[in-house]
Amino acid sequence: MDRGGSQKKRHKSVANVDIISNLPDVIKDKILCYLPIKEAIRTCLLSRKWRYTWASMTELMFREDDFALGNGNEDGDSVRFASFVHTFLSLHYGPILKFEMNARRVHTFSPGGHIHRWMLILSRNGIKEIQIKTRIWRNYKIPSSFFSCAELEYACLQGCIFQLPSLFTGFKRMHTLHFIEFCATENNIGELVANCPNLEELILSRLLSFADITIHSTKLKVLRVDGMFKHLNLVTPHVSSAVINLRVNTGYVPRAGSNFNLSQFIGSLLDIENISLLGHAFECAAHGILPGKLSRLLNRLTEITLELDLGNLKEANAAHCLFQIAPNLRRMELQLMHRGYSAPTSNFWDSIDHQDCLFKNLYTVVMNNFTGSCAESGFLELLLKDATVLRSARIKDNNKLDKESLKRILKMRRASKDAEIILL
Repeated sequence: MDRGGSQKKRHKSVANVDIISNLPDVIKDKILCYLPIKEAIRTCLLSRKWRYTWASMTELMFREDDFALGNGNEDGDSVRFASFVHTFLSLHYGPILKFEMNARRVHTFSPGGHIHRWMLILSRNGIKEIQIKTRIWRNYKIPSSFFSCAELEYACLQGCIFQLPSLFTGFKRMHTLHFIEFCATENNIGELVANCPNLEELILSRLLSFADITIHSTKLKVLRVDGMFKHLNLVTPHVSSAVINLRVNTGYVPRAGSNFNLSQFIGSLLDIENISLLGHAFECAAHGILPGKLSRLLNRLTEITLELDLGNLKEANAAHCLFQIAPNLRRMELQLMHRGYSAPTSNFWDSIDHQDCLFKNLYTVVMNNFTGSCAESGFLELLLKDATVLRSARIKDNNKLDKESLKRILKMRRASKDAEIILL
């Protein structure tokens, strides 16, 4: 018996099996989704079974930079990009679950431009995730067909404006909304959030608002708000993580026109675990300060990041009220500011009763841009005397403190025998 011959035949038969072509459609789709879009199309040359596989890809990513020839002819690059996307979508069949595009030319987003035709195609193909980023300097209007994407779960849009259609019934499955460089002239953000009953994450980055923005949601878990507002009103009881970063124009006095209902926002929170109030959040508080006694403790709040002027009565009082309702605070980071029009209140922190034990569960504190002012030194002294379980106090002074100031800090009495002061 020629065993060697039969073994060679078996090896030959295995070698003849086209494993790549016989992969399940789901696996082939996954492979294509990991490739650049132009490389995915080139897989049509692999075999007959791969010839049209690209045309049913479920996840599409188009980058205009991939079509740049480097000859300085940006208009030509843009035309090739738009033509490619349009042809691809026209030949595509089957569902499109994810669409991502990075474009940089204005005409793609102009009224009646390519984005309107492409969005219409997406709305008819069960789209679940849309991400559109652009570098154009002016805002474009989101096509109305975007609001017909009934299966949409995730949307990230940059540099846009929108108006809700009168027949808009909401995004019932939307769980994440992310707007970047968005311009609001009315409360369309608040209306959109109200029409997303299952929204869990809302991110507004570099937003510019000329209107009163009111956001009310009982399902939100994560909230990030960064921008300039005329008036901001937030009621989000079940948010567990919140970052509020309010900006103002250079030379602009925020008290004159920017209002943030900080008191109502804090009072509405039930499940907050970490919160950051940055920029001019304290300064723009609509009613000056938080109430001295809020009706509810934030027992789950363990981490706070604040940007404030400890020497300003309004901001110091607001911070103090926040500390009072956060009995389980574990970590705190302060970005210390010195606003030119602040009213100095060097005795505020010295007047706090040490019996309150504001920081009884605090483990770590970080104080950035520490200058050693009376207010900052008073606050640090209060903290060290109150924090019985403190492990680390990291003080970053940017080389502003002299030797005498450093000695005073190191000699401050500490309630925790394990507390370590680290000067950076």
